[in-house]
Amino acid sequence: MRARLVPRGARGAALVAAVTTAAAGCLAGPAMAATSTISVANATTTPEQAVPVDLTFSGTNGSTGNATVDAVVRPAGGLGCQSSYQEDVTTLGSEDTTILAPAAQALGAGAYQVGANYKPPAPGSYQVCAWLDGSQDGTDSLAAPVSINFTAQGPQVSELSISVPKVLTPNVSFRLGYTTQTDQQLNLYSVLLPAGTTSAETCADSFELQQQEQEQEPTETILLGVGAASVFGGPTSTTAIGKQKTGLYTVCAWLEGPNAQEVDKAVSTPITVGTPVAPPPPEPGLKLTAVKASRRHGLSVSGSTAAGFTGRLLVSAPCGSSTTKRITTAKRHRFSSAFGLPRGCRVGRKVKVSVSWAGSGSWSKQSASRSVAVRK
Repeated sequence: MRARLVPRGARGAALVAAVTTAAAGCLAGPAMAATSTISVANATTTPEQAVPVDLTFSGTNGSTGNATVDAVVRPAGGLGCQSSYQEDVTTLGSEDTTILAPAAQALGAGAYQVGANYKPPAPGSYQVCAWLDGSQDGTDSLAAPVSINFTAQGPQVSELSISVPKVLTPNVSFRLGYTTQTDQQLNLYSVLLPAGTTSAETCADSFELQQQEQEQEPTETILLGVGAASVFGGPTSTTAIGKQKTGLYTVCAWLEGPNAQEVDKAVSTPITVGTPVAPPPPEPGLKLTAVKASRRHGLSVSGSTAAGFTGRLLVSAPCGSSTTKRITTAKRHRFSSAFGLPRGCRVGRKVKVSVSWAGSGSWSKQSASRSVAVRK
């Protein structure tokens, strides 16, 4: 996800870079005219995705015939400019985007100046290659090629925030406010999710990914979907209407563009509708795994608990009118205890053994029991 908070600066008139070559330079071959030159300059101080970068090509045509400026743009970091336009596009193929094609102008002898612009399709670094061409097919360079690089940033988002009324009544419509400030036209999306920890209950990296997750487990309410809100400039206010039952929720919002799934900024905010009742704490998971009763050896009890539970448990065994009780401590997912049978078990054939937890802020009250035969 991209978050670009610095506003895009004004496109200045100062030249950022300029390169000039002459046929008399070290790269000039015998076929080059002695006084032909070409230079390229970028007049855009802060290039940005989808915004035209203004380029100026100038120099001198020292030949007796007409000339033309050929120019391409491609991602920076690869091969340098080749000796001619034709060789460059043949070598680089689809990497090149032609911004001035062969025979696009008819530049007579003497000084010339040609303008062009290029809209970077994505943030990143780009290389411009240019040639002064004396042919109709981009094969005859009158001057050595020149190049400059520039780096385009993404759309600049100064603000994306969500405002929510202080009191939200269950099953009554409420208004959500979104404040945005951008330097390009972008799309604003927003959904409302039940608050939780699963992937279907947390904000995804983009609105489109959120929709894909909801196909598996639909839990969202779309507040601002496709085509609902296009924002530009600002600060701009956008509203959406929600209505939910009592509970905890999360509002997700994304600013995307200029292309699909390009996230320029995303925010989320929790909201509470009504007065949710806190869920009870989990049970300690008491289980009696082994119980033995013998008139000769007494009672032996062992069991298990939920992971992470520790505490003092009450073990009891009633027989007739008498009951025996013991306290044992559960730790490391286990508990055990051993004690004598109550007097009533001298004639009884069965005894019911119980283990119980009184409850706390972390674990709910719970008990478990098991009846076993009393052996000799």
